[in-house]
Amino acid sequence: MTAGSLETIVERCRTGDERAWEELVDATADDIFRMAVSFTRHRGEAEDLTQEVFLKLWQNLHRYAANSSFRAWAYRVARNLFVDAYRRSREQRKATWVDPEFLETLAGGEDPHTRAVRRQRLEMAQSALERLPEELSQLIMLRDFADWSYEELAEEMAIPVGTVKSRLNRARRELAAAVTLQLTPRVQVAPSGVEP
Repeated sequence: MTAGSLETIVERCRTGDERAWEELVDATADDIFRMAVSFTRHRGEAEDLTQEVFLKLWQNLHRYAANSSFRAWAYRVARNLFVDAYRRSREQRKATWVDPEFLETLAGGEDPHTRAVRRQRLEMAQSALERLPEELSQLIMLRDFADWSYEELAEEMAIPVGTVKSRLNRARRELAAAVTLQLTPRVQVAPSGVEP
């Protein structure tokens, strides 16, 4: 669905057209759900968060400025809600960021060692993603987790497709570097004249 037709649906929603709201949800629900899954890794939680996002969008539709992109606005609302949910349960998430159901979808052996290694790698990737500048983490989240096309990203961010690709390339390099940094053992240097 094009941005223009989405904006038309939003205007119909503002006039109280219930069918328009259903169309708006249909047009954006998959992307928002994929973002929720990427934050929680738990299908049930992602479904709950997606419902919360649409409730918040409905309640705040009057605040949406029609001169901006609805998708971008909805993404910001969703991201803020996901970050708030993440902060509320940070300690719990440290232990459960990757749920067993998600691990089952990944290729690999069934032995406990392989599962533990996969879990550790995914947790490092999540930690590294949180350290990236917001613009770069957004690109990775939308492209790699929400499955947006380069063209959709270009339209939403009002930049050329080539710029999207170069920024995404930079984001992935920085993410890889951040993960590598976590894997590099810390070398302790003894003060001069002191035997290690």
